[in-house]
Amino acid sequence: MLATPNKPRILVVEDELIVARDIAQQLLELGYQPVASTNTGEQAIVLALQHKPKLVLMDIQLAGAMDGIEAARQIRAQMDVPVVFLTAFSANDVLSRAKLAEPFGYILKPFSERELSTVLAMALYKHQADAKLRSTTRQLQALSQRVLELQEQERRRIALELHDELGQALTAIKINLQIGEKFKEQAPPNLYADNLRIVENALQQVRTLAMALRPSMLDDLGLAPALKWMAEQSASRSGFAARVHQERTLGRLAPDIETACFRIAQEALTNISRYAKASQVDIELRRDGADLLLQVSDDGVGFDPAAMCERASNGSSVGVLGMQERAALLGGQLSLTSAPGKGTTVLLRCPWRAQPPRP
Repeated sequence: MLATPNKPRILVVEDELIVARDIAQQLLELGYQPVASTNTGEQAIVLALQHKPKLVLMDIQLAGAMDGIEAARQIRAQMDVPVVFLTAFSANDVLSRAKLAEPFGYILKPFSERELSTVLAMALYKHQADAKLRSTTRQLQALSQRVLELQEQERRRIALELHDELGQALTAIKINLQIGEKFKEQAPPNLYADNLRIVENALQQVRTLAMALRPSMLDDLGLAPALKWMAEQSASRSGFAARVHQERTLGRLAPDIETACFRIAQEALTNISRYAKASQVDIELRRDGADLLLQVSDDGVGFDPAAMCERASNGSSVGVLGMQERAALLGGQLSLTSAPGKGTTVLLRCPWRAQPPRP
């Protein structure tokens, strides 16, 4: 049997050849593609590995030493292919053994075409839902792990800043004060000015540290000025030119939207600085009907979006997962458009909400 594109492929494992042919005909009429059939469990495993079907219809009583339950268990273990048992056996002991193979359906012979159609549709849907759930779980686990790692990195960085910068400044002030107290009138004349300079530097270090954690202008002035400041900072460090375009009538947005947009743009700019080798970066913030659009584009080296999505689904690209998670929490969507040598565009679309009036 030859597979037909876009039709779910079904492997038929049936003890009786005539019944197998009848099932194959019903599958064709229902819009499925029977890719092969066999009457032994051993051959069923070989055919499943060869054809990679979307589902296996499995009789329990088969020719050969291996029955359908054991064949189904091995197929599920090796390929994660859903199996539907199609058999005349309904004894409790058989059903108990069949459950161990984690089947996605169980049809007793004789059956109608409608019964077959319903069970197949539900089995394929359930398998797809389970696969999506497992993928989402893996992504969340990877994202949670990465969040914990970033928290520790940030705490370590802040601890070093406090110890190396502020700690040294405070120690210098303490020494100067001790010198002034000890020598009093004989203290160096510039001791007071030196203390002022050290305090001034310490205050600047505190401001820099606070801005790195969360820029105050995001709360005080809004998203657009914060994006402009961040783009200028990234551009000066990485050597690209940056432009920020904003609709003048946009106004202040809800705090959660401003924070999410800022962090998504921050992650996009970080990726551009690390990987893109871009010379021009454009950030656009505008309203589109009831939606807010945030777009970050660069003219860098680009990448393969399919490979990136695969890495993200496996939890290997947690930056993308983080942006997607922030977009989802806003009820929006995040899309990545890129191609090797064609640059990259990150687009966030989410419901537009203005900042609520202050009481």
